[in-house]
Amino acid sequence: MLTRFLLLLELSSYIGFFCILWFTWAQVTLYDVRFATDSIIERVAHACHFGVMVGLAIIGPEFLTEKDGWGPLQQLSLILMASRVVLFCQYGSTLFFIWRYRVTRLSLIAVMASLFVAVFIYLGLSFAFYRRTAYDAYISWYVVAVMEVGVNLTLAAQWEAMSFERTHLIERLTCLTLIILGEGIIGLTKTIIKIETFDLRFTSADIGSIISAVLVIYLVYQLYFDNVRMEPFGSVNQQLWSLLHFPFHLSLALMMEGTNQILLCAHVVRDLFNLTAIFEGEVSIHDRLITLNGTVHTIYERFPSTEAVINEVEESLHALLEPTTNTTQEETLAEFQLVVKEMAKTVIEGYGWEPPKEVAEADFAGYGDSIVSIFNLTFGNYTTAVDCAIFDL
Repeated sequence: MLTRFLLLLELSSYIGFFCILWFTWAQVTLYDVRFATDSIIERVAHACHFGVMVGLAIIGPEFLTEKDGWGPLQQLSLILMASRVVLFCQYGSTLFFIWRYRVTRLSLIAVMASLFVAVFIYLGLSFAFYRRTAYDAYISWYVVAVMEVGVNLTLAAQWEAMSFERTHLIERLTCLTLIILGEGIIGLTKTIIKIETFDLRFTSADIGSIISAVLVIYLVYQLYFDNVRMEPFGSVNQQLWSLLHFPFHLSLALMMEGTNQILLCAHVVRDLFNLTAIFEGEVSIHDRLITLNGTVHTIYERFPSTEAVINEVEESLHALLEPTTNTTQEETLAEFQLVVKEMAKTVIEGYGWEPPKEVAEADFAGYGDSIVSIFNLTFGNYTTAVDCAIFDL
């Protein structure tokens, strides 16, 4: 159960970080498609936004990874604050140059006011994380981000000067969709290389799985771009269509990640089944230990591991192959299970997964159940992401 909880926690962290990243990108895009010009101010602003994205990329691996990770939370709050400060200055420069057009003043001032409030909220959150007073305050990031974009879209619907008609907002969203699809293809190629590195060959099942993964990505690509309307289709409809890209892009990103995980999962399961084959059949203890010895050497030739783990496995294997007169049957079984568990950990870690840690050393059956729960949850998340992505289309 704890393994399932930890996996769900990691999934929620992934979704939360994607939310921050997407809405930050959306805020910048909503400005660029309407007011961006070829000027020194805009180029400096774009350099600052590029720095913000680099900062988010650095913070990403540490985002909500541990309960006491106050430092990354404070840093992320300051990065979000800096992003809104830059946007505030950009809208301010636009307001300065179009001040004589009264119909645009109020709407721009309203957007700037929302950014001004967001800046101080992010600043206040950074102090809360610095003083370690409220860890769950990070939820405010999501609320503020959604409210910022909501204010911007509402003003765009009310004021013609803020409208997205005759802008390239649709092109920006389709480009982001292509980027996510492209990242998924890159991840798929890395997964294929990893599989080839460990297995040294592709079976017919592997080829079928890879073809299926490519076809799923291609199907989503065709369904999306076959339904994209590049011509204007109304201000309100366009804004609603743009906002609905958030759940679609989130589902798409999860689907791409899930595709790679499912391919790796199939190979992990196959290798683990090969390990459990040691227990099958009615053979003598001597023959079973010979099989175990050969399996150990095969596993640690294929997969990398630490010297400490290899030494521990070799000691247990030596105790099994050359038992003393005082060795009991329970001790032999414990050593046998230890070797198999360490090999299972090595296989799982080799494919980039994290093996369960909370199961007691003596609970061999519980360890196997924890591994199965990881695979079941991975498959369930993947199918849910695919369903959501296709439904959003």
